[in-house]
Amino acid sequence: MNKTSEVQRFTPRVTRRNFVQTATSLGISSSLTSFSALAQIHGNKPVNLSEVLTQFATGLRFEALSEDVVHLAKLALLDTIGCAFGAFSARPSKIAIELAEQVTARRPATVPLRGSKSSPDLATFANGVMFRYLDFNDAYVSRTGGAGHPSDMIAALLSAAEINGRSGRDLILGIVLSYEVFCKIGDVFDYLGNGIDHTTITGMGAVVGAGLLMGLSREQMLYAIGITVGGNTATRQGRSTRCRIGKHTQRLMRAERQYSRQNLSRGA
Repeated sequence: MNKTSEVQRFTPRVTRRNFVQTATSLGISSSLTSFSALAQIHGNKPVNLSEVLTQFATGLRFEALSEDVVHLAKLALLDTIGCAFGAFSARPSKIAIELAEQVTARRPATVPLRGSKSSPDLATFANGVMFRYLDFNDAYVSRTGGAGHPSDMIAALLSAAEINGRSGRDLILGIVLSYEVFCKIGDVFDYLGNGIDHTTITGMGAVVGAGLLMGLSREQMLYAIGITVGGNTATRQGRSTRCRIGKHTQRLMRAERQYSRQNLSRGA
């Protein structure tokens, strides 16, 4: 086998940038029952989004996923971890990790590249900063013209899977579910046209996927989604969120600005 064929052998069948588009077409069209289709069982009556998402999340099984969908979910996970490797030494990542390491928990979650433990929310925060900082993670342009980064949700899924002792198959299922929610909502709802940032949709997808990994009952999932929809609306202008993680983000931004001013004053 020559060098060229060896490279081709280990080249992913789908490139990183077109992953989400391909995953959507494979996962929604052939392997899964999309949650928009579930709404049809209600006929022409108004449909509550939380109820539709809950029904879809609690009914999805790993066995329903095709090999292509599982393969693409693994690529998304590996690509996201690769982004974290690239951003590990960046100043924002260091700040987020230092913040996380100040906290302990009875049921801790891991900051993988560091190997340290923290509370699940701060481990998610630190991992999310590393996943996102370089802006190299995947992107999805919806049919309504919105664009976002669904792999942002993976940080929450990793923590939820770890503290609940979930398997790799469970994690893959959570990733597929979160992507499905994020992409399909973007396809049917013009969130940008309504002045809503894609991070709101990210939060909804992450809660659904994490809820699955946490083993939430139908009623618990319904409440969790309802809280997310009602209490975590980010605008395009300010991306303001009413949640605890927003305080950590503000602290990170203040520290980053202070760090920048110090370097500028030194002529760096």
